[in-house]
Amino acid sequence: MSSPVIKAIKRKIESECRVFKSSWTLDFFVVEHNECLLCLICQEMIAVFKEYNIKRHYSTKHADKFNTRTSQVRIDRVNLLKDSINSQQFFFKVVKLSSETATKISFLITEAIAKNGKPLFEEEFVKDCLDIFASVTCPDKKSIVESISLSYQTVARRVDDLSSNIEISLIERLNAYKFYNLALDESTDVSDTAQLAIFVRGVTEN
Repeated sequence: MSSPVIKAIKRKIESECRVFKSSWTLDFFVVEHNECLLCLICQEMIAVFKEYNIKRHYSTKHADKFNTRTSQVRIDRVNLLKDSINSQQFFFKVVKLSSETATKISFLITEAIAKNGKPLFEEEFVKDCLDIFASVTCPDKKSIVESISLSYQTVARRVDDLSSNIEISLIERLNAYKFYNLALDESTDVSDTAQLAIFVRGVTEN
């Protein structure tokens, strides 16, 4: 008769109720960051909220240099390292925000060019105007203007993206209609080419 097989139950970290202790910051130079532990000295991440792991990291890598720093000197050093980490995070956040702002401006300018039927090479003229404006009114924002991509290829790609977005939004609206009616008409564009115009009026559940 075979003996029953005993399966080992793997414990999850969440089930062990491991929480960050504020005393670890002063004792081992660590802070809580993105659900992990961050060493203020070497900026290495410590995945497990366990004092043994934290103490081993500190003892093997930093104890020789930092054990001599006690009382207020140690507190000042911890605060200095924390300020340094916060400054780095703020810098990367600003860089990301600037990049997103530049992309948004690029799309808005492209939309204005397309709506007004302007040729795509107008973007360089627009960027020159923006550069002049930024230089005079807000020189600290000039880097954002310089990072705005308004090349012919970029504007053409942006127009395609905007067109696809409008088409997707229109399809989503049409699918949401419970009742609708259509009106069709034929028109011509500036080159006298026939174009089919379709007008849709619909009612949603709301």
